[in-house]
Amino acid sequence: MAKKQKKTNSSRIGRESIMNENEKLIGKGPHVPTEERALARLRRAVELGELEALPAVPGIPSRPRYLVTYMNSQTANNGMRSATVVSVTNQSNLINRVFVTFFKGFTDDSSPIGTAAFAIPPQFTVDFASRALPGELTVTNAVPNPELTFDEGRAVVSSMWPEIGVSARIYYTAGDRDERLHAITDSKVVVYGAANAGD
Repeated sequence: MAKKQKKTNSSRIGRESIMNENEKLIGKGPHVPTEERALARLRRAVELGELEALPAVPGIPSRPRYLVTYMNSQTANNGMRSATVVSVTNQSNLINRVFVTFFKGFTDDSSPIGTAAFAIPPQFTVDFASRALPGELTVTNAVPNPELTFDEGRAVVSSMWPEIGVSARIYYTAGDRDERLHAITDSKVVVYGAANAGD
């Protein structure tokens, strides 16, 4: 009986954590629309569970679609910190469950170090990050738990439906709270299991 109670409590706490994350989605920020109709649509998507944080799943859930060839996420040196952000736009006509799974460079796809997941309504864009960044730099909607703080490698973007648009970039910052921006670089995104087109 005690085991069942403990499992029920942990699933309740997990649901409450996701609900708190979902409430943050409609708070003020550069990613939240100010036009009343768009804001009402956003609130409805959150209420219906169409736009929501998902629990992390080990491995590569769903079908791998894209490879982000370089990921860097470090906080050990306050003079030079980094975080990787992967932006995904759902171009499907259906709600799309999207997962960004991070890997160290010297591992295969069976050893992930973190996964960020989100349910995305049609035409919405979500930012997945290796760790949280200040909203002044970019809004990070989904991060792995625990956040990545001493990791370099790659990321794999997976989704239920193939119609997604993906871009990736690395923020290089300084300071305890990433308050100084040094640079932003783009990471190459290629179709999973395919080669670069020479670009």
